[in-house]
Amino acid sequence: MPRRDLPPLRALTAFEAAARLGSFRMAANELGITRSAVSHQVKLLEDRLGTQLFRRDARRAELTQAGQAYFPLIRDAFDQIEAQTRAIRPSVTDNELTVQVYVTVALKWLIPRLHDFERRFPDMKVRLSTSYFDWDFDDRNVDVGIILARNKAPGHYYRPLFKSYLVPVCSPKLLKGDIPLKKPEDLKKHKLIDVYTAEEDWQLWLDAAAVKGVKPSNRLAVDSYILAQEAAIEGRGLAMTIGPFASEEIKLGRLVQPFPLRVPNKNQWYFACHAEHRNKPKIKRFEDWLAKQVAADPALEALKDTGKAA
Repeated sequence: MPRRDLPPLRALTAFEAAARLGSFRMAANELGITRSAVSHQVKLLEDRLGTQLFRRDARRAELTQAGQAYFPLIRDAFDQIEAQTRAIRPSVTDNELTVQVYVTVALKWLIPRLHDFERRFPDMKVRLSTSYFDWDFDDRNVDVGIILARNKAPGHYYRPLFKSYLVPVCSPKLLKGDIPLKKPEDLKKHKLIDVYTAEEDWQLWLDAAAVKGVKPSNRLAVDSYILAQEAAIEGRGLAMTIGPFASEEIKLGRLVQPFPLRVPNKNQWYFACHAEHRNKPKIKRFEDWLAKQVAADPALEALKDTGKAA
């Protein structure tokens, strides 16, 4: 049986949202991604179809003739998928909780603490679903998320958990190498490791350190902070990471922080769920437990005012 010739689901989702809302910006807000990410996904779809779907010179996301013909087909297909998913999905019992979390947060922070939740609530079954994108939160059967929110999607409840800061880290071997690494300007001579889902991190830190002239070509790109840290441990370059999630490797001597400068991350970490579900007992139970874990962790800059939920 021949393989189906289907465009990527992310591209279709971005196109459907932009066409339905008439705006790339509004689509980005709904999906919890950046406007440029929506534009990128739409461009991927256009390249796949071999035709333009939106007029690029329009202030609004105005569909071309091809886009007008394609949109109702995709919208109806999404409506049918959504309806059938709701009809066939078995009801989730009150003792099962699916948590969306970034893989780095899961491995470096959440999993080592889950035994406490299991001890306190032995009847609860926790499922972890790792993701690199906030908008997967709506695409899957997920109850709650621990996310670094860039955009708050309407219809969701967000409780701030903690602030974070960016720090460069590297292998101790790099400090002892032939290429100097004594001041931030020395970064120009080294390979930098990018997390391409957080591509602005290095630039934020370099700007704060007043370092200019770092060549973009002198970089390695990976898709998570934990991969960036592992690449740094292997001596592949310097990784920009979130301070608390590298603390264990620094204690063990696998990583070092060559410069003391810490730069606040522009975004905050949140506990998130659908607003209409926030008072479900299993969700409140996990939210309250999570907030206590954050407050008890000295490595995190815990937010004192957890009442600023939205």
